[in-house]
Amino acid sequence: MGIIIKQSAYASVINYIGVAIGAFTTMIVFPKFLTQEELGLFRAVISMAIILSPFAQLGLPRSTLRYFPRFNTSPKAAGRFFTFVLILGFFTILLFILLFQLVDDWVFSFFQKNASDLVHQYWLIISLAVILVYISIIEAYYKAQLNVIIPTFMREIFLKASSGILALLYFFDIISFEWFLKYIVISYAVSLVVLVVILLLKKQLHFNFSIFQLKKPFVKEMLKYMVFIMAGAVGSVIVFQIDQLMVTGFMGTSYNAIYVIAFFMGTVIEIPRRSISQMSDAIIANAFENERIDEVKKIYKQSSINQLILGGFVFILVVINLDNIYAIMPKGDDYIDGKLVAVVIGISKLILMAFGVNSEIIISSKYYKSNIYFVLILAALTVLFNAILIPEFGLIGAALATLFSIFLYNLMKMIFIYHKLHFQPFSIHTVSAIAITVISFVILNYIPQFEDGILNAIYLSVIASIIFGLLMLIFKPSKEIDTIIKPIKDKFKS
Repeated sequence: MGIIIKQSAYASVINYIGVAIGAFTTMIVFPKFLTQEELGLFRAVISMAIILSPFAQLGLPRSTLRYFPRFNTSPKAAGRFFTFVLILGFFTILLFILLFQLVDDWVFSFFQKNASDLVHQYWLIISLAVILVYISIIEAYYKAQLNVIIPTFMREIFLKASSGILALLYFFDIISFEWFLKYIVISYAVSLVVLVVILLLKKQLHFNFSIFQLKKPFVKEMLKYMVFIMAGAVGSVIVFQIDQLMVTGFMGTSYNAIYVIAFFMGTVIEIPRRSISQMSDAIIANAFENERIDEVKKIYKQSSINQLILGGFVFILVVINLDNIYAIMPKGDDYIDGKLVAVVIGISKLILMAFGVNSEIIISSKYYKSNIYFVLILAALTVLFNAILIPEFGLIGAALATLFSIFLYNLMKMIFIYHKLHFQPFSIHTVSAIAITVISFVILNYIPQFEDGILNAIYLSVIASIIFGLLMLIFKPSKEIDTIIKPIKDKFKS
């Protein structure tokens, strides 16, 4: 358990550094060094590759994570399994490329009118999708070896920093934009090579080509699992990436640039949820294993109220500072049309957080297979709402599509949990948490402001923290958070 806690702690630090780097590159570097069309195209290429990769990997990464412990009895057995996975990955990629040729004209025709530049990046997208397949497999192998630090570093720091440096090189005419895109793909390839080399140097990677010694029942079991898992993986990437591609297809790459930056600001609100979910996941799994359903119920309610409070606080900080952020951002006037998008996406993330750890509960319960179907339903809703709302309302339509999809998705999961396990996440404290957020927001709208963007951002953030903190002391919606802030309150009393 000690190594897991240690790895998780280091990975969390790397994740937060990655968030900071991502914020800097997304909000400062890219708007400064790339045009809207270039930024929109760059992000669309990445999104397209991410969406295609699950079709090519066919559930192999998750299968690697699940079945590797069965073979981790000797270097020879581990090598046989992993060699089988790599060879199988080659054939799934080959199959994907051959089958995609049958539908690629139909897929890319969606972008022909408003984003023809994306069509010209066809083989670059395919190349990146292939690289992502093997990166996912190698990352799964690292996780199976209880090592998440190195892949997390490569994904959250190396790749994000590389994209910022490449944008700088393009700005100074050292490379062309075409080569900027190619070098982005090369940076992913470099990441893959580094991951493999480190495993080889640590003598944790073995190869054994006697793969035909694997028993047929196992191969059959794994192939069935791969197909089942692929459905969930495809659904997940569609949910997180399809809105950018649909904005690109319906409106063009320049609008996608506006949407990407606004969406990023909205998703900052969700950061506290990730830590709570990670900490809750193992506890929930253990509680189910030992049939402590009351403990799961308690965690469900605690996660809902605490995520709603923390999310509400970050939401206020983001929304009251939107004008300041756009004022500080290079070429902010070109992107300010996404301001309302950031608000709507922020609300959708608040809704997600308010429903608590419902996914973690379903996945850890005996009903875990149901989560795949929920993800597929969410993917279908996301595509449907985007297809209806983007042509009608533009960028805000894409944001509303995300909001409606997340609300219905989480409502269905809550009803499912209530039907199967007979508990739900909300209480009277939920109303208190919402009231704190609303009252804080209303008060802050009447606070006089400074003209300087940076000074105003600091000033509003401090005032918001004071108001929100005082309301927390009055309403006391969360025992856990109240325990944390009580020593601070006692200090002021003394």
